[in-house]
Amino acid sequence: MISDKLPNISVVVPTRNRPKELAELLQTILHQNYLPSEIIIVDDSLECSAKSVASLYSPNFKSVDCDLKYVSGNGDGLPAARNLGVHVAKGEVILFLDDDTLLPDKNVLRIMAEFLGKNINVLGIQPLIISPNNSITRNGLVNKLENAIYKVLMLTYHRDNTLAVRRSGASIYPNSLSKIIRAQRLSGCCCCYRREIFKQFKFDTNLKRWGFMEDLDFSYRVYKKFPKSLCVIPYAKIVHKHTIEGRLATKMTIYMSTIYWFYIFFKDIFERSILNLVAFIWALMGNLIASTGGLILKRKP
Repeated sequence: MISDKLPNISVVVPTRNRPKELAELLQTILHQNYLPSEIIIVDDSLECSAKSVASLYSPNFKSVDCDLKYVSGNGDGLPAARNLGVHVAKGEVILFLDDDTLLPDKNVLRIMAEFLGKNINVLGIQPLIISPNNSITRNGLVNKLENAIYKVLMLTYHRDNTLAVRRSGASIYPNSLSKIIRAQRLSGCCCCYRREIFKQFKFDTNLKRWGFMEDLDFSYRVYKKFPKSLCVIPYAKIVHKHTIEGRLATKMTIYMSTIYWFYIFFKDIFERSILNLVAFIWALMGNLIASTGGLILKRKP
């Protein structure tokens, strides 16, 4: 049954050492024309605590009947912070936002709430995620060549109106998005799930720190159990800044991401077929080449 009443939203924002970015995000949420019932900041900061930011904005949100809650995380990483936020949340719908995202369109939360209200079989959604220069399209000659190479190597590449998981465990992201699409996975920087999902699924706390592929792990498990339950809606847009503060150094990122990729592949992707395994090994080789090339290019003369 479709309800005219919009579902109330709990926003969960895991944060780590990014008080400036967090404040900018909260400011854009405050300007939404449909506000969440609560915002839960889960703070894993070792320095630059987010508590002062929460205290600063709490009266502003209270004045519009939105409860801003500050929760100190346990330092176990992004998946643990997400689970803690879910535990505290009371809303019918839980929206996860990275601390380096922005909601410049004041209609985003209303659009997402209305979509879930009208589509009762949809369990999870995400908006169109764009870069700060208002683009997701990769049409330059160099980008097209890189995209073609990554496609052949079974690595992550871009294709119009697609958000899917490859045999290798890599992803296909939308190069452009002109319609509502069914997805096989959702992006962690901005994803929204009905509360009942969390009775069956949790974020995997074996993935520590920033939890590479934790979003794929969670959403792909939902997709496998409930096919056609995940959607991307192009007329709601958010900005992901990909702030470098708080991220690991390049070499450590390559090391950790490779370990987590092994873990996620054999946990979620591997279907005990030779083609599946060959695709994974081929992608690992391609990733090694791409990563090594990137490190050489970044090395100072």
